[in-house]
Amino acid sequence: MAENHNNPAASSVSAETAAPPPGILVSGHFNQAYGYQTNRSRGTKDWLIMFTLSGCGYYWHQDTMRHCSAGDIVLLPPGTPHNYGTPEGHVWEFVWAHFLPLPSWSEWLSPPQDKDALFLIHVESEAQRERIKGAFERMIRDSLESDFYRTRLALNAMEEILLLIGQQTNRKSVPLDPRVEQVLGFMEQHMKMRHTVEELAALVALSPSRLAHLFKQEVGESVMETLLRLRLRHSSRLLEHTTMQVGEIAEEVGFHSPFYFTKQFTAYYGKSPSHYRKTVRKAADEEEP
Repeated sequence: MAENHNNPAASSVSAETAAPPPGILVSGHFNQAYGYQTNRSRGTKDWLIMFTLSGCGYYWHQDTMRHCSAGDIVLLPPGTPHNYGTPEGHVWEFVWAHFLPLPSWSEWLSPPQDKDALFLIHVESEAQRERIKGAFERMIRDSLESDFYRTRLALNAMEEILLLIGQQTNRKSVPLDPRVEQVLGFMEQHMKMRHTVEELAALVALSPSRLAHLFKQEVGESVMETLLRLRLRHSSRLLEHTTMQVGEIAEEVGFHSPFYFTKQFTAYYGKSPSHYRKTVRKAADEEEP
């Protein structure tokens, strides 16, 4: 993200931009030409996250104009002034969300020492960008619905984004081989597809045996074991937070036989899909005041 201390646009003063109505999650996808600008001198009471997909935008912050491009994420804590827009000669495409964090997210959203700080993260890996973009797309789609289960799915997607950012910024973590990341991202984004090691290996220009060895070395389990785990974990979220039938969920996550899905789910979770759904919903009802 480039910096500019003397950009003439920084001296322009725009009218205050209204903040979205307070709520647990509001999100969207913008494609804005030159002239777009948002100015909230006192920020908002919630967090704002913005992920640039293409083009160029700017953030005016503490006497510095910072430009962003594809792969840049900005995270603004509550009370941080908002002054951002599209510079002359550019179009800025980005996804965004205003959100109130759940208590369990606090470790990923530690308040900065400077109350007016903003977090700037650049996502280098193309596979990681696709994963974050996919999570945003699911969040935006689910947040448009007002029912309880869609809202929870949208929050799950927001949590996934924060986890991916945390993985990106945690210097102690060892990054995966980019080819393994790409395969993981592809399987997550195309869970309904039939996958083979041969086709996934061709995706990253490796032989099937080389991908199988590299994947097991990096992830700790085989490609097909990982795909099964991804499908089963996603199916558990759909059982918890939607009213989809078991057969519909099986198809949604890539099982073409409901019987085989039930068998694998029961082996993994120790409960059938129907029993699992009843158990988690009963526990949720008991937690309500």
